[in-house]
Amino acid sequence: MATKRAKKTDVVSPSSAELRKAVEAIAIQPKSGKITLLTRKLFNVLLAVAQQADESGDTYRALLSDIVANSAFDSNDTALVKEHLRRMVSVQVEWSTGTSSQKPGRKWGISTLIADAEILEDPATRRVWVEFSFAPKIKKKLLDPVQYARLSLQFQSQLRSSAGLALYEICVRYLTNPSHLTMRESWEWWRPILSGTPDTEAGDEAKREYKYFKRDYLRPAIAEVNAVTNIFVELIEHREGRRVAEIQFRVTERKQPMLALDEHPNVFDSTLVDRMVKIGIPLKEAQTLYADSEENRIRAALQMTEQRMRSTTLPPVRSAPALFKDALKKGYAPPVEALPSATGGKAVAVPADDLKARLLSEYAAYRRKEAQALYEEQGDSEQALARQSFEEDELPALGAHMRDDWRRRGLDSKLAETAFFDWLARKTWGEPTDGDLLSFTLSQSRAA
Repeated sequence: MATKRAKKTDVVSPSSAELRKAVEAIAIQPKSGKITLLTRKLFNVLLAVAQQADESGDTYRALLSDIVANSAFDSNDTALVKEHLRRMVSVQVEWSTGTSSQKPGRKWGISTLIADAEILEDPATRRVWVEFSFAPKIKKKLLDPVQYARLSLQFQSQLRSSAGLALYEICVRYLTNPSHLTMRESWEWWRPILSGTPDTEAGDEAKREYKYFKRDYLRPAIAEVNAVTNIFVELIEHREGRRVAEIQFRVTERKQPMLALDEHPNVFDSTLVDRMVKIGIPLKEAQTLYADSEENRIRAALQMTEQRMRSTTLPPVRSAPALFKDALKKGYAPPVEALPSATGGKAVAVPADDLKARLLSEYAAYRRKEAQALYEEQGDSEQALARQSFEEDELPALGAHMRDDWRRRGLDSKLAETAFFDWLARKTWGEPTDGDLLSFTLSQSRAA
């Protein structure tokens, strides 16, 4: 079998790539198995790898480390990657041009996302590769599409729900449409596409009531897309009497995303796995929960569980893992933060604590860069001393997954790198004060 390799060095940079995604592959409806956020992200990265390849062939390959970008996964820890490759080989999806209308000349088809996949280690270089292929019937449409949407994989990396990523992909396609309106379809048609769950697996309540679909998927997805991408999306509801029968979206371009983008986006947020391990969930189970669940729900359930464990006014938590898994399954944990409103382009009232938390996060990212620049200016002996101090002062208090990752990979791990430069920033400049945050805000305003 011929192998189609990526350009020049057999590597691809998913964080900087722009994907030309065929319109047939955007509004895909799962028919068996669930399309999770990570499945959708990984599929897009594989498409980008194949589209950037040079030579003709049936099989494509890329370094595992490039596919997962800056995640904390190496050749000895590929469970999540394998799980999602399995899903892409087994999940059946319907391909269409993104509408349920049966117009002359339209085509319909069903297939799996990829035909096969293999992870293998080069015995000479010890580098780990992922090889994969697409079903012959859909390969040409995917790799050399006639009609397509241009998707930024950097924006993709910021989206933390499957519904948000699916909505972004659909709406980007209509950004250059003169009407700026997406297709108009029944809300029941939209539900499996945005949720990633086949109708056969959805609960009766979810299938029967529009209000639950709007609460659980539409509103969060719209808010997320409007917060972190370069487009603004508005929901349009079409009613039959008092009942919402059909929906569509109005799409306009935003000059710049509302939130700062990570310069090093990743496919997997392995810090969530580490936090699950820290509250008592075994590593393998934590990886499975992460693979099966939406990141925003995991993050919310973790925050609620961690706050409950720290509480001094409520009775002690009998089982943190049980509390977390119950909150994750039933979805009753409050969102981690309020995002801008999806209507009118104006932000809703956000509690002061949430705004400060967001500012602290942006300031922390800024200080990490400053700390890294300071570290890189030091000599080898000073750098070694800093790493030793981190291992003695900070590392013992971190989770087992973090400690193992530091010992295996050091600063080559994105997870460990973030923790190290956070620590170095605090050690160098102390905890941020309100004056520091004000100065940072003013400097950012002047730069904008």
